[in-house]
Amino acid sequence: MADEPNFLDLAALSKITPDLVVEKFGGRINSSFFDGSNILGGLRLKNLIDFTANFPGQSVITITDTGKQLLKEASDKAAMPFDSIDLSILQQLQTGKRSYVDIGNAVNLRPKDLALRLYKLDQQQYAVYEIKNGVLDIMLTEKGLMQAKAGMPMAAQPGQEMQMQQPMEQVQMQQPMEQVEAAQMQMDPTQQMESFEQIQKRARGSNRMKYYKAIAVLMTFIGAVLFVLIRKGYIVISHGGIAVVGL
Repeated sequence: MADEPNFLDLAALSKITPDLVVEKFGGRINSSFFDGSNILGGLRLKNLIDFTANFPGQSVITITDTGKQLLKEASDKAAMPFDSIDLSILQQLQTGKRSYVDIGNAVNLRPKDLALRLYKLDQQQYAVYEIKNGVLDIMLTEKGLMQAKAGMPMAAQPGQEMQMQQPMEQVQMQQPMEQVEAAQMQMDPTQQMESFEQIQKRARGSNRMKYYKAIAVLMTFIGAVLFVLIRKGYIVISHGGIAVVGL
């Protein structure tokens, strides 16, 4: 797969701007003119870039449609969430591997796929890379090292999610019922009989009070009627007794 783009190709391609010329590309990637020209030659062989010659002026670098498509794929990949393949690459970096060639051999991933993954890890700040003198080194960030040690987060089980989503109102309604049932189960038959007798006593006492209140109201009414009749002279009370007059 010598004609397939690797991570060095993708990293170099991402450094190219519309006004960049061949003569200044080496300085853009911290490399000499000859190292920069060597990398540009590889990009052109893979149809990722082209040169626009302005003789006797400088040659402008242009990105081809193939190169633009590769950059788009890399951007789309960088927007995807972290997954187990990314974790495998981080763990290889954790062992001390710094070259994309060594990492690719360890995870057995084709160069283009590895390049997209490494670009994603750089954009998500799990790893960083540096090009110097035409050589690319990859290093973990603190975030990447912590993720490599922690591994993938465990997914919640479906049953646990349903329990977490149970409405609080149901829990609050269940608690009083459970307390009542527990109290009833703790009572022995003697206590239950005593409770029933106490209820009957309270009922009889309540009926008796209602009877007394009715008698008191009736006596008050009779007394009021007698008082009115005496005031109006229909009833005369004397030493000889009570006489009814004019009725």
